[in-house]
Amino acid sequence: MGKHKERIAVAKITIVGAGPGSPEYITPIARRTVQKAQLVIGAERALNMLQSDIKGEKLALTAKNVNELLQHAIISAKEGKTVVLLSTGDPGFSGLLGTFLSLTQARSVEIEVIPGVSALQVCAARLCMCWDDAYLFSFHKGADNEKKAELLEAAKKGKDIILLPDPKSFPPAEIAKFLTDNGVDGKTPVFVCENLTLNNERIISSTLEEISTMSFSSLCILALRSSYKQGAKQ
Repeated sequence: MGKHKERIAVAKITIVGAGPGSPEYITPIARRTVQKAQLVIGAERALNMLQSDIKGEKLALTAKNVNELLQHAIISAKEGKTVVLLSTGDPGFSGLLGTFLSLTQARSVEIEVIPGVSALQVCAARLCMCWDDAYLFSFHKGADNEKKAELLEAAKKGKDIILLPDPKSFPPAEIAKFLTDNGVDGKTPVFVCENLTLNNERIISSTLEEISTMSFSSLCILALRSSYKQGAKQ
């Protein structure tokens, strides 16, 4: 008798970008995808933004339950449920896609990604900044020495930089202090964009020297400019 291969159920998961914060920046396809889902998993902020579109079950994702809920998403998808994972901003930049890919290595999972508007895009737009040549950094998963060295090298070369600070271990003030302590000119122009697209949005135009003594919201982006360009909103 021939051997029968065990059939492995394929989990189909859709990861949807929920935009930078304002519901106005959520794309129509993101809303349609969420409306069709039987299970929606995401951070409380993302779930609230899409509350009116969620028709099925919803589960709030936290730092403590992320692995548990992503495993639950896979199991639910293998059972035939339509599952959506919400990622604030765009899933592919410091978003849920990287976390999910790390968890699902060697698993039978089919992933679809619906991109979203990232806070980095909004930051560049607010500053009238072309960012195709800018250096992009995210410190949301920690600030190791290797990544800090890469940031320092880019800053010393006078490159335009857009980065996501870590609000706890590497906030804007610490970033500014690190750069100036290691030879970057304290007069380097810096913009800090807080709470982008929200009612309390604020854009601060300053320098590394001044930023090193200031505090900002956890929802902020820092941009270093090689040369100040007129037209930026302040």
